[in-house]
Amino acid sequence: MTEPLRRQIKAAQVKLNMDQETYQGLLQRIAGKASSTELTKTEIKAVLNEFKRLGWEPNNQNAKLIRTIQFLWMRLGEEDCLKTPGKAAMETFCKRFTQGKPFYRAQRGQLQNIVEALKQWCARENISTGRIK
Repeated sequence: MTEPLRRQIKAAQVKLNMDQETYQGLLQRIAGKASSTELTKTEIKAVLNEFKRLGWEPNNQNAKLIRTIQFLWMRLGEEDCLKTPGKAAMETFCKRFTQGKPFYRAQRGQLQNIVEALKQWCARENISTGRIK
């Protein structure tokens, strides 16, 4: 669970052009440790919050995928292809792809699989999805 968060720390370090000495100083100041591998989940989140305070913005590709899932679900509902339209049914559908986790906590690959499944469903039903490829 903490490995994706650690990758975010490294991505933030690179994005902010932070040299190793400055980076280790930040870790020491925030968590009292010199390496991200020593951090607990709570400490990792504190470090990420500090990076955000310094101007780093996470590249949230998942947000785009989530919006796409919501759009495709809405299109299926508009065309009466869903037995149970609505957010709860969409979340239940998505959990089949995410090992029971809410889709907003899913990994990128899982979200991509959901998008592909919904696009195929729309194609079978001849539903226009606009520019979504």
